[in-house]
Amino acid sequence: MPIAQIYMQLTLGPILFDWKKDELLRFYDEAADMPVDRVYLGEVVCAKKKGLSVKDIEVVGKKLEKAGKEVVVSSLAVVSNEDELKLVRDIVQLPFSIEANDMSVFNVLPTHDSRLTTHDIIAGPHITTYNVPSIEFLKSIGVKRVVFPVELSRDSVSYCIQNTGIDAEVFAHGNVPLAFSWRCYTSRAYGLNKTNCQYHCKQHPDGMPLKTIEGEPTFTINGTSALSALTYTLVEVIEDLQAIGVNALRISPQYQHTKRIVDIFRKRIDGIIGHEEGLAMLKETSPQGSPIKAFEDKFCNGWYFGKAGKEYVAAPKKSICGVVAAASSLNIPVD
Repeated sequence: MPIAQIYMQLTLGPILFDWKKDELLRFYDEAADMPVDRVYLGEVVCAKKKGLSVKDIEVVGKKLEKAGKEVVVSSLAVVSNEDELKLVRDIVQLPFSIEANDMSVFNVLPTHDSRLTTHDIIAGPHITTYNVPSIEFLKSIGVKRVVFPVELSRDSVSYCIQNTGIDAEVFAHGNVPLAFSWRCYTSRAYGLNKTNCQYHCKQHPDGMPLKTIEGEPTFTINGTSALSALTYTLVEVIEDLQAIGVNALRISPQYQHTKRIVDIFRKRIDGIIGHEEGLAMLKETSPQGSPIKAFEDKFCNGWYFGKAGKEYVAAPKKSICGVVAAASSLNIPVD
């Protein structure tokens, strides 16, 4: 089916790292004034975090709604015990749309629940929506929007949108979540186990970077999750994302400069700045303090182009317009 040109939304993903409660509250106060359309709240990584309670999430969410933001609560990506299942049960009772990152959400939220008609159910990036049949199944049980898995290529995303008509969101900037485990990587790094962890994640508000013996970045560990070492960004291909029918871009919050990053993406979407300027501006927002100094301003985007995820494929240096430039770099017909 043909894809119509539509307004592209900018969204603020759930905070993946373990920040203090006052830091979280301050961040969401600032988010109320950011040029984003949708804000995702909630815990995706670890139910043991003590940042915001379910009640806190409700209060913050209502404040954001008053500021004109659409609010969505994200679920855990791994549900493996009763405490985690209880958290899922609690968040689906909140008066907001739900992002399901684990299929347990659909078992907890009955299909006859009236919120399926008054609030959206979104398939998060940790649901394996790799193909058309999976999306059609999710649509049949009430899913209104898909946030595609980060490892999906541009061609796969385009094919899925064209053949399902689903509202599509992609992860556009941040450390990419790669894997989740029942065990906690951070506590193991401190010689502890998950049950007796001492919340060392709070000492690493942008995650704990890992590098090889040669000094190359490998991963960022964050509790039970492993993320990319490099920051993933699609800032140079926004015109192409619009052309294939993506209607929302997700910014994953980092400890510093998130507002600046959001502003840069908003200007790119609105055509105020070009791809080269956008990339140059983003290099000034890379997380500082990393022991891997040589890679502080490096990015990756390989998966989007069907290449190794850690690679970065630059946009063409010259173009008549953004869509032609992005399309020609991917051998896409533009006539």
